[in-house]
Amino acid sequence: MSKSKTPVILPEVTLSSTTTDKSGTVFQKEKSSNTKEKRNDRPIQFCLDSSNSLDTIDKNSKMENGTNNEGSSTRYIILIFTILCLTSIMANIVCFNFTVLCMPASHRINSINSTNKFEPYNHQERTWLFSAVAIGALLAVVPVSHGIARLGCRQVFFLSGILSGLSTVLVPAAASYSLQTFLMMRVLQGISFAACMPTVGSVTSSWASLKQNGFFIAVLTTFGQLSSVFSMPLSGQLCTSSLGWQSVFYFHAAFSFITFIIWYIFFTDSPSSNARVSTRELSVINANKSSASLSADHSSTPYLEIISTPSIWAVWIGALGDLVAVQLIHMFSPLYIRDILGYSVQKTGFAAAVPVLVQFCVKISAGHSSDRIRGVSETTKIRIFNSIALGLSAVFLACCGYVQQGQGLLGLILISLATAMFGFNGGGFNKCATLVSRQYSHFVMANIQFIWCLSMLICPILVSFLLPTSSVSEWRVVFFAHAALLILSNIFFCIFATAKPASWTDRTIRNAARKNRPIFSTNV
Repeated sequence: MSKSKTPVILPEVTLSSTTTDKSGTVFQKEKSSNTKEKRNDRPIQFCLDSSNSLDTIDKNSKMENGTNNEGSSTRYIILIFTILCLTSIMANIVCFNFTVLCMPASHRINSINSTNKFEPYNHQERTWLFSAVAIGALLAVVPVSHGIARLGCRQVFFLSGILSGLSTVLVPAAASYSLQTFLMMRVLQGISFAACMPTVGSVTSSWASLKQNGFFIAVLTTFGQLSSVFSMPLSGQLCTSSLGWQSVFYFHAAFSFITFIIWYIFFTDSPSSNARVSTRELSVINANKSSASLSADHSSTPYLEIISTPSIWAVWIGALGDLVAVQLIHMFSPLYIRDILGYSVQKTGFAAAVPVLVQFCVKISAGHSSDRIRGVSETTKIRIFNSIALGLSAVFLACCGYVQQGQGLLGLILISLATAMFGFNGGGFNKCATLVSRQYSHFVMANIQFIWCLSMLICPILVSFLLPTSSVSEWRVVFFAHAALLILSNIFFCIFATAKPASWTDRTIRNAARKNRPIFSTNV
């Protein structure tokens, strides 16, 4: 086999069109004619054989001086502010999961001071308020995905963040007025939430190098855990303080506005159009990416081919099992910790944050290790990581079913272990999604968002049906049902999962595996 040639970085030139040199380096046309604002043409490196093993990427990403000096670190700044924005949107939603324990029902808010009688939302009202977010997100998933393809991630995600902040800051007033207006604010929060997973896919595809794909996915998908770690203790303290439950929503909204304004200043849809990205860093980001993925027209997304590819089914089925179980923990762990494990309201906030904090740490380390482990194929790695995420979580959830009333420490340890194992999904179905779909990962991740929203709708209904009185025996059935779903979905994932790019990501790919070929092919 011939060795790949080292890309040649040419001096500053002005090109009238996109050109390609013999080394396989594409030079983009400079859009600005103002020499003061004009930036050097950016060499975009790609490997002409897009099916090359990821194990060779480390060699191809070395710089001109023979070292791994990657120049500027703008992509990490983008990563940090993106995860903060994702966390703020999710925190605006999950803060209600705890605040509902100390928040009076809408029809009692105006009279609570005169009667001194606390009346919480009843079982049915809580179910509506939980489900309203899912309904809003389900309605918005397709428009948001289409909007990102047409307008770019920067515009759509920023508008989503502002909408999330506005709907959150209005919650106290809406809840005081009526249950219906409160439900409307929850629907708006759900609409903004619909942009989260498509943003994860878009940012990873554009800003992560192939050798850091697992790390970016792992970090960006921790917003669910970070939101709980941030929101649960904070909500617990504010709820029991003189500031009252209203301050929970005001603080979360302020955090959203600040983080999204900063993100909008730093973020661009493409690294090549970001003035803070050096030529060296751009070379690292684009190393071994195919010309098709770098120059793809996202407005012509091959939707039919994507949804009819078995490896994509594996991603979505794996996500379904994972996300339904995760929703159980995010939505109902405060209730379980208070009613079964016997913690007070204030301590419940900290106790509920422990499992997701452990999961966050596991997720970061698992995502990093999934990129660094050598000696096994990428496909084998994603199967192993997904099996740990779903299989071991199922075991620990089943064990939670045997915890008795008042066994606080044991129950907290088991639910923390179950939650921690989900941290391996960054190297499982989430990583599989971006490796298979490449430049179209925003659409695949948008459907994971759809599944997430669906699980947010299904989980409260399912748990409400199985958990009418919140007894130990009823919780046992809930844990067993979720454990069974995790095992079945992981089996399906392991059968059809792969780490190779699908045939529709690059039309030059030949002889793709059957699981990576669409059943219906447009081939345009």
